[in-house]
Amino acid sequence: MNADAKKHAAAFGWFGICAGVAFCFMWLACYGADSSWEWGTNALSDFGVSDTDAATYFEWGCVISAILLAFFGLGEALNDKRKSGYLAEGILLALAGICLIFVGFYDSDYEGGDIHEFFAVLAATLFAFAAASWAAQTWYDGKVIVAGAAVVLFCVSLFSAFGFAEEEWEVISIVAGLVWLFIAASYTIGVNVQPKNPVSAIGKEAVE
Repeated sequence: MNADAKKHAAAFGWFGICAGVAFCFMWLACYGADSSWEWGTNALSDFGVSDTDAATYFEWGCVISAILLAFFGLGEALNDKRKSGYLAEGILLALAGICLIFVGFYDSDYEGGDIHEFFAVLAATLFAFAAASWAAQTWYDGKVIVAGAAVVLFCVSLFSAFGFAEEEWEVISIVAGLVWLFIAASYTIGVNVQPKNPVSAIGKEAVE
């Protein structure tokens, strides 16, 4: 990959960072507007049907996060087509982003909540498979530490389903997903940033 392509790849990584940050800000804004939300009692989607401004924050927070996530996914898919794991990850993230838009627009009270639940489950499933594809590819590339981090986060989400209530498990899984997103986006930025010192770059190639 040439220098310009690497710069573009690193730039796309920032979309992933921004997607995670936007989602966190949305969550905080919703809680600030509706402090009745309680851990273990409410699902995150309950903000979408709040009588406060939290409903608006939830809707547009999901949409903004979704668009940023989709751009990150497209960047992952297009940056290195030769590596099937990253290609699959990127496509799945882009699709998850599209689903998240519908999660924001159709709250859990719309038409009985069926549309909201369908896209929420689909978005979560696509996101999980994206993380699995990324982990498999990074492991194959010999990056066992970052791959292992993704596996640990997946296990935390999986096993919490057996020890926590559904509303608690949802929150734990979302937090685990956000942590993975920050790791994946940071990894994309890190591996594509060119060293400023040409000598360092030569040394790096020699080590590799």
